[in-house]
Amino acid sequence: MASENRSTSDALAPDVNNQIDEKLIAEDTEVSTDNAGIASKNITDTITDGITELEQLLKDKPYQFGFLQTLRRFESLHDDKPRIGKSSRPIDDILRLSQEPSMAFSTSTLASYKVANDNELATLAVNFFGMFGANGPLPLHLTEYARDRLRNSNDATFSAFIDIFHNRMLSLFYRSWASAQPTANFDRPQDDRFSVYIGALFGLGMPSLRNRDEIPDYAKLHFSGRLSSYTHNVEGLIATIKSFFNIPVDIEEFVGEWMKLPTDCCCHLGGSINNATLGENITIGDYAWQCQQKFRIILGPLSIKQYEKMLPEKNSGKQLRTLVRNYIGDSMNWDVKLVLKNENIPIMILGENDYLGWNSWIGECKDNTDASDMVLEPMRDMT
Repeated sequence: MASENRSTSDALAPDVNNQIDEKLIAEDTEVSTDNAGIASKNITDTITDGITELEQLLKDKPYQFGFLQTLRRFESLHDDKPRIGKSSRPIDDILRLSQEPSMAFSTSTLASYKVANDNELATLAVNFFGMFGANGPLPLHLTEYARDRLRNSNDATFSAFIDIFHNRMLSLFYRSWASAQPTANFDRPQDDRFSVYIGALFGLGMPSLRNRDEIPDYAKLHFSGRLSSYTHNVEGLIATIKSFFNIPVDIEEFVGEWMKLPTDCCCHLGGSINNATLGENITIGDYAWQCQQKFRIILGPLSIKQYEKMLPEKNSGKQLRTLVRNYIGDSMNWDVKLVLKNENIPIMILGENDYLGWNSWIGECKDNTDASDMVLEPMRDMT
């Protein structure tokens, strides 16, 4: 759903909505895969200029368009009507679908297009998936009869009756295809069902769970494979953070910390023998050292702009905290180490916009090492 392209190395937390728009535009510049024969770039220009030009192209050269792509364009242009295949009344249809009675083996999916008027909807005739023709279920003489009445008597009674069924069958055929296509669903974001299908895998299926934090929902959908996995491993967290922020990422596991013991676990005079046996289970004090419940995220080396964007009060810093919580929950402790490139270490000057203890250092660095003494605890800052 989000593109992997990034504008610059300093760009943090990219706009995923814009990336998805760019993805759809990029798809429109390619040739349609359903026997289109014409580059979709012409269709994109048509959308810009209005639907009239699209109709004119379909009327003049229907053989240059594909069936699925054409219906997708009409569906996206008429977002005030139900999606094709979902209307409950014929009057709510975007256009009528019919089949051209013919015995020929056609080389294109579309046969003709009739522009709408005051009395009837536009009609798109196809050369496949119908009752007529050599591949249709009706006897061949009925196809010959329908074509003869149309051609010699201008009588469309029989073919129009069969088109009642063609319209419904072709609409459902398109609906079955579009329901499984994320791009076709995203043409109408207000009723995008595919995002619901994917979001339901990791707790984003209900409307009440959407747009609840700093991470855009489309970014979560992009990482749905990671978020829905039963095992949330280190490699997955590194890949997620690196892809979202486009910065170097590493993780140090088994970081030690002092853990406060519950009162009943502390050793005291007159207490239980379960925690008072010397050399076995006795602990002096009310803290114990452990390194099983904490890890450290190392970001960098970073430029000064990247470094400052990852500070706790900045938007990217808040997004990092939210992204990690979406991935691992609150079951483990973690902190963040920011590593600043040596050549970007600023010299502190009185009166400048420096943050004491965050982006200010006294003196100059004599060696070529990066500044790696900044360790943040985003979860503690949140509370």
